[in-house]
Amino acid sequence: MSPSLARGSSKDTDEIVLPPVDFSKAMRGVYAHRMGENCEDEKRVADYWKGLGFAVESLESDNDRFSRQPDLRLLRNGKPVAYCEVKTIQRHRHHIRILHEDREIEERVELSAVPVEERLSTDLVTAIRQLNYANSDRTLLNFVVLVNRDPESSPALLAKLFAQRPPKSKRGLKAKHESWTVEAIQNFRREVDLCLWVDGLSNFSVTGYFVGNPSIREQVEGFTGLGLEKLLPLEPAA
Repeated sequence: MSPSLARGSSKDTDEIVLPPVDFSKAMRGVYAHRMGENCEDEKRVADYWKGLGFAVESLESDNDRFSRQPDLRLLRNGKPVAYCEVKTIQRHRHHIRILHEDREIEERVELSAVPVEERLSTDLVTAIRQLNYANSDRTLLNFVVLVNRDPESSPALLAKLFAQRPPKSKRGLKAKHESWTVEAIQNFRREVDLCLWVDGLSNFSVTGYFVGNPSIREQVEGFTGLGLEKLLPLEPAA
């Protein structure tokens, strides 16, 4: 059975909760499609895990780029260990298609004008939603790899988003949306066991990470070789 879509608070684990949306500025006859994810980054992340001794199963096909499933399942010694979602942080391109009554259809590609904080927040929220869909009973670990291809984004920005607190007033659509986003990001922080920050602008190396599950910290250091110098300093969770 497909999960139902709901806005507001979720009453059961089968619902996917979406933020409040203002449709007042929507234009009739204008369609925007966000162009696909970075398949190459997913393949390189898969190779990274293979190099660390994991077997890797892809949970998506090349023709299904917007699955509810996370991208990968990691196995060690033949046993499933973790789900892994890969997110490429970048300014998204949108294919705009405008229908006119008196002339031909207008089509163009535009770069998103969404602020970098909102772009990164969206990637975090989508990642944990996909992981929770596949791993709702938490039988496996949750891993996220953020491949940064956005010069405006950084590990410091990630730490800033994790430190945010919900606005005191939740009146109005903007305040409700901000509160929903902050709560969703805090859920990411609670539910993700390991998050890697990869520099996709130069040498595709891990430049930072955080461990949400303290019980696996020694294991992470063991199989990744990442030391404390790359551990992201985070404030206590909300």
